Amino acid sequence: MSSSSTDGGAADQDAPSPAANPGPIVRSPADLRRMFFLISAGLFITSFGWPGAIGQLPFRFLFKNQFHLNAAEQANFFAIATFAWYLKPLAGLLCDSFPLFGTRRRGYMIVAGAVAGLAWSLFAIAPQSYAVFFWLMVMLNAAIVIASTSIGGLLVEVGQEGKATGRLASVRYAIDMVINVIAGPLGGWLAARAFGWTAGLGAVLLFLLVPVTMVLVKEPRMARRNLAVWAAAAVQFRHILRSKTMWAAAALLFFVFMAPGFGIAMNYYQQDVLRFSTEFIGRLQALAGIGGIVATGLYAYFCRKLSLRPLLLGGILLNAISSLLYLWYRSPQSAMIIDTANGFLAILGILPLFDLAARATPKGSESFGYALLMSVYNIAVFAISNPIGSWLYEHPSAGWHHNLSRLIWLNTGTSLVALVLVPILPRILVSQREGESRP
Repeated sequence: MSSSSTDGGAADQDAPSPAANPGPIVRSPADLRRMFFLISAGLFITSFGWPGAIGQLPFRFLFKNQFHLNAAEQANFFAIATFAWYLKPLAGLLCDSFPLFGTRRRGYMIVAGAVAGLAWSLFAIAPQSYAVFFWLMVMLNAAIVIASTSIGGLLVEVGQEGKATGRLASVRYAIDMVINVIAGPLGGWLAARAFGWTAGLGAVLLFLLVPVTMVLVKEPRMARRNLAVWAAAAVQFRHILRSKTMWAAAALLFFVFMAPGFGIAMNYYQQDVLRFSTEFIGRLQALAGIGGIVATGLYAYFCRKLSLRPLLLGGILLNAISSLLYLWYRSPQSAMIIDTANGFLAILGILPLFDLAARATPKGSESFGYALLMSVYNIAVFAISNPIGSWLYEHPSAGWHHNLSRLIWLNTGTSLVALVLVPILPRILVSQREGESRP
């Protein structure tokens, strides 16, 4: 279930921009602890306050039950309104080349937090219409992209200056897993209440980024405009275009995640057919998050024991199996078992793909290349997989209309097509285990 298992958050939250300028220098242990706290708080605020996390279920059921959008219309709404995530590498270039209030991180984080908080606030008082919510969603996502890109830049700078890249990466994934567990039950509870509750909580979270940044980020106002980062990015982009490893990784990511998804359709099925409450649907998401936590620990073990090739083959198969389980999704008891298993199998299945993305990024273009690969992932999931799957679920032709089983089989079969690409991946990418040196 490639799309539904990754709906809970922004996959490239920490994919930093290709910074060409040094940021604030962290020298003392006290400074390092302060910046650790800031990065952790910033990651939590922007990830939890993203409309695909705390707002996922409230938005989906608001659009379904009050706006009367079908699954296809809702998928199209999000595919277009969240387009800023497809352009995250450009956000990185903007932050690196054009300082705001004399800073490359602090100014952007303050302004982005204020704009995102304002957008959430307007959701509570604006007329509930498709057009109004569309433009507010565009505004909210654009602001969060800027904020998360700035935090990603800080993560890289502080990690390199403090020789703490591993610890910061661990913090990032731990925060993601905690958010997955919290956002489900909370989102289900919020979806059963007036939307103002969701908008108010989202606004509080994003506004909180402003004082946190003002207190903790001590970046001097000395940054100057630096257009050289655009020239450097052009050089990196040409290097990436000539990289066979990047093309191979991008193709595999695209073919796995473009499979017609049924994440949005599943919410319609849960409420309309199985009559699940939004609170119960939220608890199911929490169970999937717990399964994902277990999977991340298990992958950390297996990636040191096996080379990437068998992990990729096994991961694609596990991802397909996690989708097939939904053929037996018929009662609250089976839903709890299947969603927990899906969280485990699907996350265990996609982790090798993100491992591949990290390995495939050319040396010297790590930040920019990884951000580009995450853009491929975002486009495949949100602009292709979700809209196509939802359109098929709503298609009026015989055999497809509200036929979740047929959509599950199509999702599984399309995902398995990616198996034919694994044997032709460059050996340099897939022949080593975690920790082994590569040529």
